[in-house]
Amino acid sequence: MRDANKDEAYFFKRIEFRKESIVRRGVGYIQSLSRDEGRAGAASDLPSSIIKLIVLKYGRGDTIESICPDLWRWVEAMEFQAQVNNALPADKKDIRDMYERITLDTVYNALTIFAFAVALRLDATEMMRVINAIRHPGEDALIDEAARALGDVNRPVADACKFPKVYASLLEVWRSPAEQRAEKLQTFGQQWKRKIRPIYWSNSLEGAEGAYFGYWCFDIALAAIVLKIDDHGLRSNSYYPTDLVDYARSAAIPTLLCGNDDFAEKR
Repeated sequence: MRDANKDEAYFFKRIEFRKESIVRRGVGYIQSLSRDEGRAGAASDLPSSIIKLIVLKYGRGDTIESICPDLWRWVEAMEFQAQVNNALPADKKDIRDMYERITLDTVYNALTIFAFAVALRLDATEMMRVINAIRHPGEDALIDEAARALGDVNRPVADACKFPKVYASLLEVWRSPAEQRAEKLQTFGQQWKRKIRPIYWSNSLEGAEGAYFGYWCFDIALAAIVLKIDDHGLRSNSYYPTDLVDYARSAAIPTLLCGNDDFAEKR
């Protein structure tokens, strides 16, 4: 167990619920829906359910490599969502815009997936598939900086992040001289739970039964891993995913832990 906010039974129950929900409301179900609005909404919900499963598994203490198949399921779900949105007729542009706009959880989820992708040592082709699934080039500076660092070297970079009250300080870490990054990242880490408060799950521990899936600053972990920042001052922070960072930095990890073909979801 990595997450002490709930007991083991809670995590097992919620993980099984998420797995069943993902199967029950997967691609086949979405394709069966008759209304454009229903398909677009359900296609948006699918990757959201998968990332909750990933975070729940991390909190339960699952090995990082065992989460790899779920990362690819998330990528496939995002690719499928793009297909659904692209198929919407021109008179449903408002629906498409609603489901393609960047929200705060779009940014957090992107940085979270990047953190797991880096830890799993995806090769360049696989990493570009992840980046392309995340989309939004030139729209959010934090996603852009991370994507460029991970191989999308020709990606346009926005001047600022979409949610500066939450993420301007983290963007500053990415854009600061190397010698300033550790202090700036530690400061942001101390503020993280308060900064992330506008996201929908920030008070889920106090919410309805089953709403909570974890409070983890994977966004901070990504910066620490990619920018090779000394995280000594972050390790006492209960929100900091130390195991993920240590795994990413382990010299024992094979160059390629899993290929997307091996774990492609059978539809």
